[in-house]
Amino acid sequence: MVLAILSGAGCALYGQTKTKSMPAANPRASASETVAAQNGSPQTFSGEIMDSICAAKGSHDGMMKQQNAKDAKECTLNCVDHGAKFVLYDPVTKTTYQLSDQSKAKDYAGQNVKITGTPDRTTNTINIESIDAA
Repeated sequence: MVLAILSGAGCALYGQTKTKSMPAANPRASASETVAAQNGSPQTFSGEIMDSICAAKGSHDGMMKQQNAKDAKECTLNCVDHGAKFVLYDPVTKTTYQLSDQSKAKDYAGQNVKITGTPDRTTNTINIESIDAA
């Protein structure tokens, strides 16, 4: 694993971010919901808009101390300014989802959200249709 320390906010970027694969369709879903999920129909995902660095750690705690960031939003924006990507982190399943549209995610940095979008299971990416604060 390659480690690079960036100046400024002090984000430590790793060569690869650990992400879990998108979970399979909900086992309690109806048959039509399961087929829709497998066919790439829009779904709703919940979690926090984080930066890829903090999501890999499951927390902003370490980076916030390192950066002297006052909150999750400031931490996320600082890390993205230094090369990280916006992601959706689901703390319940500890799953990180890549996001297709970084500009849509920026307004929700550090916030809990619900994203409606089409999952691409091969790249673990949500193709965003909409984002709403949770």
